Amino acid sequence: MKIISKSISVALILLSLVSLAAAQVDRLQEMTMVVPAQSIARTIEPLLPYKIDFGKNFVGDLYIQSIENIKIKEGKIFFSCLISGKDLKYATKVGKQTLNFMVGEVNLPSRWEVSFKYDKSTGKLLISPYLLGSKDEKDFSQGDVLMNSLLIALGSVEYPLDLNNLNPVKTQFYNQLVTLKVAIADIYAADDRLFIELIPAVQLQRKP
Repeated sequence: MKIISKSISVALILLSLVSLAAAQVDRLQEMTMVVPAQSIARTIEPLLPYKIDFGKNFVGDLYIQSIENIKIKEGKIFFSCLISGKDLKYATKVGKQTLNFMVGEVNLPSRWEVSFKYDKSTGKLLISPYLLGSKDEKDFSQGDVLMNSLLIALGSVEYPLDLNNLNPVKTQFYNQLVTLKVAIADIYAADDRLFIELIPAVQLQRKP
């Protein structure tokens, strides 16, 4: 959310300055930010490759190398990605013994469906990823088999993302310090676009 907040901060601040007096705190009308699928793709691209942390049981570097073919439908986002890594190991406990497995190399393309809904009462975005499929199993390496099984296990589970208390964005506007705080009123999707309803509050402080 930090990336989204920063990318819209300038537009929100300019709109806010029209209606706010210096050193005054006010609440603007609800605003809707429309994010096309292409914009999400452009935002994600500079962050890749992205290192995945599956916890202390995994040893080695595992990365999301690419995220492509992003499509947005009502309440769902679809995309494909490539997960890769080398010299991976996995440890698990059986009784009192720890068993170490050599995972080896992973090069796993996969397709995902992510359902989501925004709970207005709690301010949490509820996300449910589901693995639609990957490459032909006959082409799986040992590492691909384990990773595919892990991704299936992680899918179909609802994960809450708390969007309360987002960090404010601060910037200079002439001789004033502008602080922008944003509360999220709703999040929904349709027609290959993501809609985020925002309630911004702006504070202007004149610098001495």
